[in-house]
Amino acid sequence: MKRFCLAVAALLAVTAASLPRGAQAQDTLLWRVVDLQNVVYVELLEGVIVLELNPLFAPKTVAQFKRLVAEDFYRGLSFYRVIEGFVAQGGDESDVGIPTTEPTIDAEFEIKRDDELPWTRVERQDLYGAETGFIDGFAAGRDKRRVWLTHCPGIIAMARNEDPNSSRTDFYIVIGQSPRYLDRNLSIFGRVIHGMDVVQRIRRGAIENNGIIEEDLERSRIKRVRMAMDLDPQERNTFLVMDTNSPGFSDYLDERRNRKDKFFAHKPPKVLDVCQVPVATRVEKPDLPDSLRQRVTDQP
Repeated sequence: MKRFCLAVAALLAVTAASLPRGAQAQDTLLWRVVDLQNVVYVELLEGVIVLELNPLFAPKTVAQFKRLVAEDFYRGLSFYRVIEGFVAQGGDESDVGIPTTEPTIDAEFEIKRDDELPWTRVERQDLYGAETGFIDGFAAGRDKRRVWLTHCPGIIAMARNEDPNSSRTDFYIVIGQSPRYLDRNLSIFGRVIHGMDVVQRIRRGAIENNGIIEEDLERSRIKRVRMAMDLDPQERNTFLVMDTNSPGFSDYLDERRNRKDKFFAHKPPKVLDVCQVPVATRVEKPDLPDSLRQRVTDQP
């Protein structure tokens, strides 16, 4: 019973994303521990959002974002442009003309295809690309020469103006249907791995005003943004995401592609949108401090 108490204390949550139902998929599904060097906590009044950054696809963007986080740049800023079913955009509003001295970032829309990269195929032919699949938990597209991340719900990208190399500080989170037409046009540098329910509570702007929230007090405000490695050890959770390279994940894709539920009067076609594949996250609390551990183990 004492071990059970500790196990319950250690496990915090599992996302509501669908998990494989077949025994084979469950038995062969592995979980990848997210590198804490790439984990970011975004604290809002609405709750905490956790991001996983992707320096493989956007090294310059990630480097600048990490620097801004280290400088506490985002503290007190807000999500000022939020369009229902599209994106929530936050930052210092430099993307809409507020002056800033922060340097611009060269576009990081795609990388050269490397067949050594892990790749789990979803579809051979996609409306927006020759092929779709997953690379270490991130939905992606590729052709014979290039690979790019896709605009699925929960991805994080840098905003820009007409100049492809004009990103600076402002970022957005996709909160609605997948705007895949934006693929290869903006620098995707991460994704939400925990807290999409918090993202969905970010205050919306009026569509007729392009989502801009004019009244400052009506906006969702950023309390602070911190890298996981800068947190005290007792605040630092461990995040595990579905290992998209594992055989169990391939079985999971097959389950979603071949819908066999008795519910369906007409079987759906055997196709699968890469943005309709939830990649679940497990969250585990850090080890309890000795004082709390002693109190738990002393209970009958």
